[in-house]
Amino acid sequence: MRRSHIAAVALAAAAAVCGLAGCTKDEGEIEKGKLSILEKENPEDETELSVLYTGENIGWTAAMEELCEEFTSEHPGISIVTEHSNNGSYTEQLKAKEALGEFPDIFEIEDPYMFLEADKLGPISADLGKLAKNPIQIDGAVYTLPFYDTSIGIIYNQVIFKQYGLSVPATYDEFISVCETLKENHVAPLAVGGSRSDTNSNWLNYFFLTRVEAKNPGWQKKREAGEVSFQDEDMLEVLKEYQEFMSGSFVLEDSINMNDNQIIVQLLNQKAAMFLTEPSMFTEILESYPLASESDKTTLGEELEEDPVQFRMGWFYMPDQKGEPVVIHKSGSQLAISRECAADPEKKAAAEKFLKFSYQKENYRKILQAMYAMPTTKDAVLYAAPIVQQNLLTSYRYADKIETYFGNFETPENFTQDMENILYSLATNTIHVETAARRLDESWNDAQTIH
Repeated sequence: MRRSHIAAVALAAAAAVCGLAGCTKDEGEIEKGKLSILEKENPEDETELSVLYTGENIGWTAAMEELCEEFTSEHPGISIVTEHSNNGSYTEQLKAKEALGEFPDIFEIEDPYMFLEADKLGPISADLGKLAKNPIQIDGAVYTLPFYDTSIGIIYNQVIFKQYGLSVPATYDEFISVCETLKENHVAPLAVGGSRSDTNSNWLNYFFLTRVEAKNPGWQKKREAGEVSFQDEDMLEVLKEYQEFMSGSFVLEDSINMNDNQIIVQLLNQKAAMFLTEPSMFTEILESYPLASESDKTTLGEELEEDPVQFRMGWFYMPDQKGEPVVIHKSGSQLAISRECAADPEKKAAAEKFLKFSYQKENYRKILQAMYAMPTTKDAVLYAAPIVQQNLLTSYRYADKIETYFGNFETPENFTQDMENILYSLATNTIHVETAARRLDESWNDAQTIH
């Protein structure tokens, strides 16, 4: 386990060693390690908190470790034991912690309603609930705090677009035209895949939102009521389009089986031009290739005579057929405390100090910057970012945002896991569309029963 105490120097050194080593474990494990500490004279007076968070993004891991270390350095009476998930479903790993009697005090959560029904969530004070916009409240009590927001869009290589005279597409037809031009020039238009557990649903959500939800709003609620089905004609068409797109000639071969690092290598080597993902990918790209944020102009605004950059980050939201950007408002992280923690006055007080500390501007800014995320606080929080992220934030701020995607709080958690597996089978052409639709209906029904 990672334990954060007041020995700031030792903590920083140990964290750096862990970051360089990568701290890899077998798939599905919780990442564990131990930092050297200076013991307190009266350790029995110390309040210990366990913190569990997702570990799919290296920037997030580093930011959370730094947050915990800084908190304990300012609160010597509180120690924090941190753990993060590795590969596999975070929710399943959280369930495993519960089964082992190791449920954390503070944790990220993807399906709060499931754990609330299981009596695992503790209420958070109303004052803390005011720190963030739209906390999840049930019967007047606050149970989760949204930590940051994110979205889904296309990261693309501006160098390749410039080379072939391409512009950011304003409609879906223009997007297809861009893909055809890239393919003609022997560049794979798109990479798919990636390390995140929900990577297969990004393109499905695009087709679902533009083909079905736009014409039949509230589809998921209607599915819950049994009024619509994945086997209806409109959803069958979406699944067919998804399969043909993901397995078609626009997609880099075998990229669906690549992790983030492998996809970044393909992007940097100009083997693929675009990737549909979250802004947090900026962090990983810049870590691998700092020149990705460099301008293609001199300080006088003139074009560079010789441009040394192979990959220059660009971003756009996928447009629909009418030219409107499809901007998903997605919760990037939700924080909660356990029922056991809330029932212990000392632990609850310590946990709420940690949550309050996390939202203080100087600390919260680092979290946002690590993920290139959108703040959930009522007060504006600015952070240094490359021009591509600044443009993204502007586009996001003024867009009509969508919250009805597969994977949101209306989607049963157990279904989400099955859906990703079924979508992978569709993308790799190992299942028929009709079979996939039937299995999606069956999984939704089963998940509703469990939920």
